[in-house]
Amino acid sequence: MKFIAYLACGSILAAIIFHVVSGLAGFGAEREIWFGMLVPMLASVISWTALERQKRLNPQKILKCIIQSFVVKSFFFGAYIVVLVKTGQVRPGPFVVCFAFFYLALHIVEAFELRRTQAMSSAVDDNSQ
Repeated sequence: MKFIAYLACGSILAAIIFHVVSGLAGFGAEREIWFGMLVPMLASVISWTALERQKRLNPQKILKCIIQSFVVKSFFFGAYIVVLVKTGQVRPGPFVVCFAFFYLALHIVEAFELRRTQAMSSAVDDNSQ
C-alpha cells in the first residue's frame, strides 16, 4: 500500500509542478495537465491494488491480472481521450502530451516496482528452501 501512496503523491506533485511552470511560462495548459494526469494515476492505483490483491490470493495468476488490467485500461483510455477531445473540454495538443507523459511514467514506475517485488519474492522463496 505504501507504493500506491507514493504513486499517487508523485503524480499529484508532478502535476502541481507542471501547473506552476505552465502558468509562469504562459502556456495556459493547467486544465490539460490535470485531465492528463488524473485518469492514468487513478488507473495505476486501481490496477496496482488489484495486482497486490491477486498476489495475496493466487500469485500464479499475476500475469493474467496484469494482462487483463492492461486491456481494460487501453479501452478506457481510448474512450476517455476521445470524449475529452470531442467535447472540447481540453485542447488536444497539450492534453495528449500530458496524458502520454503520465501514462508512460506511471507504467515505467509500475514495471520497476513489479520487478523489485518479484525479485524480493524470489529471494524469499530461495531462502526458505
